[in-house]
Amino acid sequence: MNRLLCLLLLLTLGVQTVQAQRYSKRQIRKDLQELPGFENAFIGFLLVDPGKRKPIFEQYADKYMTPGSTTKLFTIYGAMEYLPDVLPALEYIIEGDSLIFWSTGYPLTLHPDHTDSTVVNFLQQTNKKLFYWPRPTEDSRFGPGWGWDDYPYYFGAEKSVFPIYGNSVRFILDSRNKNYSMSPEYRGFQVTVDSLYAEKPSVTRDEFWNEFKIDFASNYDVDTITRAFHTSEALFTELLSKAVQKPIHRFEMDTRPESFQTLNGVVADSLYKWTLQESDNLFAEQIMLMISGQQSDTLSTEKGIEFLKEDNPFIQFIDSATQIIWRDGSGLSRYNMFSPKAFQLLIRWFEQGNMKSLLPQGGTSGTLKDWYGPYVYAKTGSLSNNHALVGFIQTDKGKMLQFVLIANHYTEPTSTIRKSMGVILEKVKKGY
Repeated sequence: MNRLLCLLLLLTLGVQTVQAQRYSKRQIRKDLQELPGFENAFIGFLLVDPGKRKPIFEQYADKYMTPGSTTKLFTIYGAMEYLPDVLPALEYIIEGDSLIFWSTGYPLTLHPDHTDSTVVNFLQQTNKKLFYWPRPTEDSRFGPGWGWDDYPYYFGAEKSVFPIYGNSVRFILDSRNKNYSMSPEYRGFQVTVDSLYAEKPSVTRDEFWNEFKIDFASNYDVDTITRAFHTSEALFTELLSKAVQKPIHRFEMDTRPESFQTLNGVVADSLYKWTLQESDNLFAEQIMLMISGQQSDTLSTEKGIEFLKEDNPFIQFIDSATQIIWRDGSGLSRYNMFSPKAFQLLIRWFEQGNMKSLLPQGGTSGTLKDWYGPYVYAKTGSLSNNHALVGFIQTDKGKMLQFVLIANHYTEPTSTIRKSMGVILEKVKKGY
C-alpha cells in the first residue's frame, strides 16, 4: 500500500511538473500584454508546429503589420526561384575590336566587405576596347517610403544600375594624428576636416554632392566609418575605369542583343547568406533588380515584384490567402505591409530547404549574434518603433517550430522589445 501511495504521489508530482513547464496559451497572451515595451504596442504572434493542423498560438495573425527587413525573406525566395545558382556579374558582346558590356544589377563589384574582383579582372585581361551600355532602369536612387535622412549611411546606400564599392566610401580616421585614409580614393570626392575635436568621430555628407566633412574625436581612437556616396553614371564609369586602368566609353543601344555572353560572379547562396545574416539593404535591392533583369531589358523593382506576384504560383497562393503589400526589396519602405500568416506560409516553404544555414543564429551569427540562444534561427527586421523576428525555434523536446513575432508602434527602446521577445522565445523553447 505504501509503495502504491508513493508511486501515485510521484506520478502526480510528475504531471504537475509537466504542467508547470508547459507554456500555456493563457500565459503567452498575458506576456504579450504585460512584458516591458509590449503594454502599448501592437503585437502579432504566430507559433506553429508544422506537424499539426492548427497553430499552437496566434494573435493578430491576419492583421497587416510593418515588417521591416523581414521583407528580405520574400526577396530571397524570389531570387531562389528565378536567378541562376551562379549569379551573372555582367553581360557582354564582342564586335570586332570592341567589348560592349552592361549590368545585371550585380552588387558585389569591389564591395568593401565582400570584395569581388571578377568584373575588374575580366575587363583588365581583355585586349578589346571597352564600351559600356547604361542599361535602362525605372528606379530612382531610393525606394518608395524610405526615410529621406538615411542618405549618408551604408544601410541607406543608393540603388543603381551597376553598383561599385557598395556605392560607398570607407574612411579610416586616426584622431590622435588627425589623419585619414579613404577607399576608394577619387578626385571627385571632396573632403574637409574640422580643426576642432568632437566628442565622437563622424563623417557627414551633403545630400546631393559627394562632399564629406570629417570630425576627429578627442578620445584619440582609430575608427572606421562607411558612408554612402551619391551615385551617377559618370561616377560609376570613372571609378570602374580607374580600377581596370583602361578608358571606358559610353555606348548607345536601343535594346539588349538577343545573343550575348555572361560573366559569372559568386555562387548565389553566398550573396543570399550575406544579405540575410547582416540584413544588407543594398544587396536586397539589387537582387530585386536582378530578378527584373531576367525578364526584360529594364531594371525595375516594381516590375520585379509584379512579376513574382503574377508568375509564381506560391506567391499567388500566399497573396490569395492573405494579401501582401510589397513595395521594395529590402524592407526600408514603410509602405510594405505583411501579415504574420504570410510570413509563416513562406517559412513553411523555406523549411523544406537548407534555409537555416542562411539565417542568423541566436548568440552566434549575423544580426542575432548578441541576442537569444543558439536555438533560434531567424531574420530580424527593424524600423523606428517597429521590430520583427521571423524564423524557427528548436525546443528542448527536439521540435522545430515556426514563429513570427512582430511588434509595431512601441515607444520603448528596441533593446527592451528584443529582451521581451527573448523571454517569450525562452519559454517556448522550454514549454514545447
